[in-house]
Amino acid sequence: MSQTESFRSNREALVLRLRDQEKLTFQQIGDRFDRSACRAAQIYQAARHIIQSPPNGLSNRINRLLIRSGFTVDKTAIAIALRTGKLYPGLLPLNYGLYAHRDVCRWAGVDPASLPYPSHHYERFPDNGLSYRTNKFLKFSGIPATKAAVLKSLKNGDLTPTKRPIGYGKGTHAELCRWIGVTPHLFRNRKKAGS
Repeated sequence: MSQTESFRSNREALVLRLRDQEKLTFQQIGDRFDRSACRAAQIYQAARHIIQSPPNGLSNRINRLLIRSGFTVDKTAIAIALRTGKLYPGLLPLNYGLYAHRDVCRWAGVDPASLPYPSHHYERFPDNGLSYRTNKFLKFSGIPATKAAVLKSLKNGDLTPTKRPIGYGKGTHAELCRWIGVTPHLFRNRKKAGS
């Protein structure tokens, strides 16, 4: 541990003790360190965060992703989830991609090449000319993957790039417009009917 890191950890521990045990206000703590009350509160919150989620070798993003997906961030539990197919890039959970998968496998001590593909979770869409991502997006938006339904949604404003629904961007908009045979700029700024 470097001298700066040692100073920071000692300062955070002292701020925690002053606030939690001695019940000092942030203004009083700030005065002791020749800092503002706001800065004392920031140091306190940073120290609380370190206590609540101690460093385990994974990035904060991956820790949040695993916790929000309902996983216990423990090497044994994560290794079991990887081997059973509950964690697989691109499928489960959302936003769990190849780089996160690589880091989690390395952290849990699991060889990614030995993991089975979770075929029971894979959904095959009809070969309609749309990408897997666009088919999946239409399904979760409640729009049938037919040209008539997509055209109606575009006309009504249910599909507006970067506005509604969430995740519908310019690339998906262009793909759907090409698929139904219209130019993408026709439906770009339409307002939803009735609003």
